[in-house]
Amino acid sequence: MGARLWLARIMVTWGIVTVAMAWMQNDVALYIMRFLLGLAEAGFTPGAILFLALWLPARLLPKAMSWLNLAVPVALALGSVVTSSILLMHGAGGIAGWRWVFLLEGLPAIVLAAIFFFVLPSSPSKAPWLDEDEKAYLAQNVTQRADSGAHELKQLPAALRRPSLWAFAVTYFFILIGFWSITYFLPTIVKEQFHLGVVASGYISAIPWILSAIVMFAIVRSISRTGERRWHLTIPMVAAALGLLIGVLSGNPFLSLLGVSVAAAGFFAVLSTFHATVMQVYAGALAAVSIALVNSVGNVSGLVGPYIQGWLTDLTGSTSTGLLVMSGFFALAAVFIYILIGWADRKTGGLRGTTNIDTDATEPRVRA
Repeated sequence: MGARLWLARIMVTWGIVTVAMAWMQNDVALYIMRFLLGLAEAGFTPGAILFLALWLPARLLPKAMSWLNLAVPVALALGSVVTSSILLMHGAGGIAGWRWVFLLEGLPAIVLAAIFFFVLPSSPSKAPWLDEDEKAYLAQNVTQRADSGAHELKQLPAALRRPSLWAFAVTYFFILIGFWSITYFLPTIVKEQFHLGVVASGYISAIPWILSAIVMFAIVRSISRTGERRWHLTIPMVAAALGLLIGVLSGNPFLSLLGVSVAAAGFFAVLSTFHATVMQVYAGALAAVSIALVNSVGNVSGLVGPYIQGWLTDLTGSTSTGLLVMSGFFALAAVFIYILIGWADRKTGGLRGTTNIDTDATEPRVRA
């Protein structure tokens, strides 16, 4: 029950730490709790990606990943509205509004942990809704086999020696760094451009995430239909760079919001298929450590991006300079994606191919 147990553990600790943040009293407590929150949830994304790869063939993985990643823009859209509404509870029961936010928004993760543990089957072979033929098909065609030894930490040195894996990791860093800056500073950007209060800014901030969810599904559906992913990923990333550029330079609040919305949508259009490509390329013994490495390097941007954005905002008195830098990172990501996805397609036979590379940690090879 490995994956199921660990995903449940991650969710319950994630929820508990979030709820506990309601009792923070000073900035030191904030830093400590934020570190613990990151520690609690760090393994969820690579774990969930690996879990889906244990269930699905490569050609279906991007679509499944899109359902998983849909939760992010939906949560950001609903979160903007719900959090703004919860803040209106300020003083209820003698509790500050921001404390109510942590108390109420941490509970769903704890509930989901129980669902993960008691309802989710560990593998297709244990799924009661599949017949024997379906189980046999999945056993032969899933992106990642359960008996590959991918969970073993000893595969890490072999993964670290793959230049291509580091290229994926750096690309993911470029993709994510702009996203974190948009996420953290979007309410501030809206407040600056529209001269709104905190609560109203939260409602307006939901718009980019709603657009992101729509665009993400449209792109993934097109990829699933055509089997082409190089341009399907490159073009949205270029659009993200241009959208952020227009949003910053337009000087018009409505064009600024539209530009940021396009940037956010471009990011989410890329996310699912990018993760699925990593899983397809490194299926086998290197799967878990590969997706963990890519996510670890990428998530460093969650520290670097907002720091750069905040520093430049303090230096210039505006969010514009920092967002221009983030637009540049999106442009770099587009170049790297074009090169890497082309390479991955040649190595694996494309999204509908059956070839995996680096399936053995000790002897790199191509296996049909």
